[in-house]
Amino acid sequence: FAAAQTNPATPPANNTQDETLVLSPFVVEANEDASYEAKNTLAGTRIRTDLKDVGAAVSVFTTKFLEDTNSTNIEQLFVYGTALEVNGQGGNYLGQGNGVFLTSTDINQPSSSTRIRGLDNADNTRNFFLSSIPLDSYNVGRVDVQRGPHSILFGIGSPAGIYNSSLNTARFKDHDVLKNTVGSFGSVRSSVDLNKVLVPKQLAIRIDGVDDDTKYREDPAYKHSKRLYGTVKWDPAFLNRGSAHTSLTANFETGRIDGNSPRNSPPGDAISAFFTDPAFNDPANP
Repeated sequence: FAAAQTNPATPPANNTQDETLVLSPFVVEANEDASYEAKNTLAGTRIRTDLKDVGAAVSVFTTKFLEDTNSTNIEQLFVYGTALEVNGQGGNYLGQGNGVFLTSTDINQPSSSTRIRGLDNADNTRNFFLSSIPLDSYNVGRVDVQRGPHSILFGIGSPAGIYNSSLNTARFKDHDVLKNTVGSFGSVRSSVDLNKVLVPKQLAIRIDGVDDDTKYREDPAYKHSKRLYGTVKWDPAFLNRGSAHTSLTANFETGRIDGNSPRNSPPGDAISAFFTDPAFNDPANP
């Protein structure tokens, strides 16, 4: 007899082609972070690397963390980190020297008066370029802190480490965010974050601004910061060739910061000793 032979049914063809998302090895964006967890960084090796593979002490403060803790500047942020210290009102160390007389050089510059691992002040960078512009969360997506020497990666640098602010970039999705915060002693902070897509998947612009008028218990101490930041992103489709992709970005920031920071230590007294110290009234000691 002849055995009937049946062929297995051929599965229907799947016309859905998986889209491969290629990420730049030199870019880490804040919108990739999930809540407080960050998975990648550029701080350890200068290229995009998983944090679990970085052989250095790196802490990442995400956008969600900055928002939930209302950390708008370096004084408010560093108190949440490991082995991180910063001076200024609300900081966790004085930062005015260890001599007989305290210095006031860094009172108005808390961004440069930090200390990591008890060593020295850390380098302040923006997008991993050395900068003296103070950190403000109005245009920052995340903050990476690398504790320890990093000169092998970034040239001559502080033995304490660096803290890097990743600036906001334009995205191909419209959003508008307006924030207003009222604090103690009459402090008021207002910020705006506007992102507009001009050409879908090709051209977008983003404008961030802040007006922060901070008051303190000590009068007439204050700090008034007015800053404006703009960025544009252009991914021209006509320049794409196969797997090659071209992306052009440009950033601009302007602003002014005025202030009279409060003193965190009592004033020095060089007069009382003249009346109380016998050495000043000893006739044998002219």
